[in-house]
Amino acid sequence: MADANVATLRAGYDALNRGDVSEVMALIADDITWDPGELTPDRDAEASGPAGFEALIRSWMDAFDRFHIEPLEVAEHGHFLIASVRQSGRGRASGLDIGLEIAHVWTVRNGRASRLESYRSADDARAAVERDSDA
Repeated sequence: MADANVATLRAGYDALNRGDVSEVMALIADDITWDPGELTPDRDAEASGPAGFEALIRSWMDAFDRFHIEPLEVAEHGHFLIASVRQSGRGRASGLDIGLEIAHVWTVRNGRASRLESYRSADDARAAVERDSDA
């Protein structure tokens, strides 16, 4: 099942990069929650639900020309998937090119993503997952 979850996650990133939001949303659980972590100005914000997740995705796509998330590595860690990714694009308002490497931690249940957390690095993501596993 883990290999299937890794393949599904990669397919989700591919769909996002093609701009196919409906395919991405087909991989999202009805009770999805996410916490963008330190990568958002409102660090205490946590959101939930498919409509809010779709709004989040569309806000990324609207903010950048050629928005792209490249999964560099996807690894299973217990019931979590840790994806080291490179996000890139050109800011629509600023015209500046951006590129940063971060990590996403996905919780997958029954083949659908039920939680997303973002971290500054894969090391931070692994540490968080290990803390959650020890709890």
